[in-house]
Amino acid sequence: MLTLILLQKGKEILSYSVMSHYWQRRFFRIYPLYTLYLLLAVMSTWFFATALGRSGVGIPFDLNWHGFLSHLFLLEGKDVTWSIAVEFKFYFLLPFLVLTIVFIRSYGYGATVLYFFLLMSLSQIISPQSESLTNDPRLSPYLPIFIVGVFLAVLQDGINRNGLNKIARETLRYSGFLGVFGVIIMTPLVFSLLGKRVPYNYFHKQFILYAICWSLILLSAVNVRGVIQRFFALPLLMYYGALSFSLYLFHPIFIMFVKDAGVNGYFGAWFVLLASTAAAYISFKVLEGPVSKYKMGESSLYNRT
Repeated sequence: MLTLILLQKGKEILSYSVMSHYWQRRFFRIYPLYTLYLLLAVMSTWFFATALGRSGVGIPFDLNWHGFLSHLFLLEGKDVTWSIAVEFKFYFLLPFLVLTIVFIRSYGYGATVLYFFLLMSLSQIISPQSESLTNDPRLSPYLPIFIVGVFLAVLQDGINRNGLNKIARETLRYSGFLGVFGVIIMTPLVFSLLGKRVPYNYFHKQFILYAICWSLILLSAVNVRGVIQRFFALPLLMYYGALSFSLYLFHPIFIMFVKDAGVNGYFGAWFVLLASTAAAYISFKVLEGPVSKYKMGESSLYNRT
């Protein structure tokens, strides 16, 4: 959605109006809740150290003021916050990337495909996916995922402009199922059942393959009526999609509680799901939802992102 909006602005991408609202939407969508999350970590770390004499403990993780600033400036990522650093760094790159695409695609789809192929090749020369670290807060190892995502937006923009003929629609339908099959096979448990047993992190660095599989699924879900589209349109999935950022941040807190309390695995899993959902709902209604819609000045550029 975000890349599509920028593509539609064409050569005006770097204008003050577009960039002002682009950054407002990105900032207010992420930073208010993210800042409170980090403050919770800092204050709980101080409380455990001073009141209970337990150093190195915090909720959701231990964090001092130096770490707080490092997280705010995207220099560090603990626990689940590493992905926020990666995502926000990409926001700085995206407008310039889209601007080059607007220029290059005027020479046709062949030139555009070649450009993306060169980008992917360059990303693997600079930072091969095989050399990525676990929960790496750097952007470079994950560039293949973003590159494929941007290419997907370019394809969707073309579909929106020109439509799909019957052959293309059926191709997307079956390629969607191919993507689903790929994602299932790349689940270590499933892969182990079909052949040699592999560790749980066997596919963790296959960013390009994952990105391609999910791109096939999403193209099918958006453009083709059928099982895949109906699945992603389920009210429960859409509900959790709206809460996803809050849910992502808060669920480790309840996992920590379950582990410390020694709760049975089955009941612990349900507790984490229900407690995380409740916390995410409150967070979304009270803070994330209202603040993410805030904008300085009048504009209708972004109605939803």
